[in-house]
Amino acid sequence: MKKTYGLFLILLLLSVSYVNSFSQSPPSAWPTFNMTVKNIVSSPNGERDSILTFEVYLFQTNYGQPGVDPFEFCCAQYNWYFNKDIFQNPSVGNAVLTNLGSQTDLPTALRPPTFQVDSVNNWGANNGLLKTSGNLPNSSINYFISPNFPGTKILKMKLTTNGHIWNCVPLNLKFKLGAAPNTFLAYFVPNPPGPDSANPQYAQSLLDTVNNQYVVEGEWYCLPVEMENFISKVSGNNVELIWTTATETNNQCFEIERSVSNSDEWKKIGTVQGCGTTTDPRDYKFKDRGVVTGQYTYRLKQIDYNGTENYHELSGDVIVGIPTAYSLSQNYPNPFNPATKINYELPYNGKVSILLYDISGREVAKLVNEVKTAGYYTVEFNGANLSSGTYFYRINAEGSGQNFVTTKKMVLLK
Repeated sequence: MKKTYGLFLILLLLSVSYVNSFSQSPPSAWPTFNMTVKNIVSSPNGERDSILTFEVYLFQTNYGQPGVDPFEFCCAQYNWYFNKDIFQNPSVGNAVLTNLGSQTDLPTALRPPTFQVDSVNNWGANNGLLKTSGNLPNSSINYFISPNFPGTKILKMKLTTNGHIWNCVPLNLKFKLGAAPNTFLAYFVPNPPGPDSANPQYAQSLLDTVNNQYVVEGEWYCLPVEMENFISKVSGNNVELIWTTATETNNQCFEIERSVSNSDEWKKIGTVQGCGTTTDPRDYKFKDRGVVTGQYTYRLKQIDYNGTENYHELSGDVIVGIPTAYSLSQNYPNPFNPATKINYELPYNGKVSILLYDISGREVAKLVNEVKTAGYYTVEFNGANLSSGTYFYRINAEGSGQNFVTTKKMVLLK
């Protein structure tokens, strides 16, 4: 019994000693800091956006001032409020918090060992709590917080739901401040400054929200459109884009953009109206007609009613190949005034001429007269200088031992 009592007394004294180490008076000049949540990002887990990550940076703000000690980090515990409705009904899931410690600046021994999502206790209206445990203070590592903006990346947290998708509500992430064991930092102040374990060091809990700032930078919002699929079909030199949305929130429209592969220059080629807000799947189509031979990338610029833009890029390049036969299309529009377009197709490289004749057979214009490579082409003609009437256009194309000649009629009405 005496041995048991003695052991209990020793443990009690050690406990008191540890607690007291956090209650000693601060040094004459405290290190001040900003602790900032940055880079809140959602990403897919499988086919759904069900992962949220955010990073936490610690930045000493008074380093270099006379008498100010450097900020030596030894242990920490953090808590954040968040809107638990991001994963509860209608998603009907739970959430798991983990630390991507290998993607931070802290050595392994200084990373919090356990993580928890507490959405049961009443932390206020719709609030859940993200919690990390504190490890025992470790002064032997002599790890110092950066005085250079944005500071030391002390955490990268991952919040995962097994629900269908994050709900479209604000995350409302914010630090939970208050007495220990809520959000606080514990650090060692060497005396004199520097990694000198022979000199006395002590831990100090920082809860000062006047000199120090706990900031959540930016906000996260779920994507207004959940994309189910986005594919393309090529027929000759026409590209059809087909996509399906699973859900939409305030979706105003999609702008369709095209770029030559390996180019950063995007061209808007059309717009498709969105369906506003819906939880039912919606199907969309857009046809890009008359695309010249080449390799292209397509993307959708989704715009919601408050002006927010999100991009959905086609997973692979679209290749418009070479025609298999010669062809000359009817001009469009027809009749026309004063401009019209003529499409033609060449399966081989060779000399090409397209000439325009009036009703008497007199040549009035040369539309094309040059060597062309195989591919799809469009020539534009403006008849502003011609009189109303019927005209004829003829193609004469030679290539790979073949000769293609055909004539079509057009009507100019003024």
